[in-house]
Amino acid sequence: MKMRWGLSILVAGLLTGTLFADAPDPVHTAADQHDIGAIYSALLHNGAAFKNLGRGQNQCWAIADTTVNIDDMNPSLAPDAQLKPPGNNPKPFQEALADFNARKYQRVTLPHSSNSQYVVLSPDEANAFRASRTSVDGGDGSQKYSSCGGITYFSDVYFSAHRSGALVYMLNWCGSFCGQGEWVYLEKRDGQWALRSGQAGIVSGARPF
Repeated sequence: MKMRWGLSILVAGLLTGTLFADAPDPVHTAADQHDIGAIYSALLHNGAAFKNLGRGQNQCWAIADTTVNIDDMNPSLAPDAQLKPPGNNPKPFQEALADFNARKYQRVTLPHSSNSQYVVLSPDEANAFRASRTSVDGGDGSQKYSSCGGITYFSDVYFSAHRSGALVYMLNWCGSFCGQGEWVYLEKRDGQWALRSGQAGIVSGARPF
């Protein structure tokens, strides 16, 4: 079952992590929503994820409006298959991993909005976008999405018990042999989320499904 939740993404909230909407959320608190927005925003804006994808500074980029679960990932890897907990503080990582194992089959739907640099795509629109990059004739989305360099898929964010650690999967895709996907682990320090592990690397032919 999909769960709707408010998230500041793709408008002013994308830069601040503030709430975008107040839709009820049976899993995440309002504080969680703020942290989720801040985490997604940081991953989109740190630049490292897009260095090898040929993304222009002013180029449109798409974001899937539905998070991926473990079944959607290809290959289907749990976080601890890619990452190791920090040696000096493994507990938050293990707690976030437990949250993932409890909710790894759930998907979350993000709110739609408009932004000059980002466009949010429904599952059907995301399929059309991928077809525009992979089919011989470009598919129905060849013109509609011609200005966008690629699409990002996120998993939900999986938190430690005290919300000091978080695991999230991020896949950036721009064609059949152009993509990079990975799990990342972050910890909250002085109110800011900082990357602790996860190196964005090219995954040949990475795809979400």
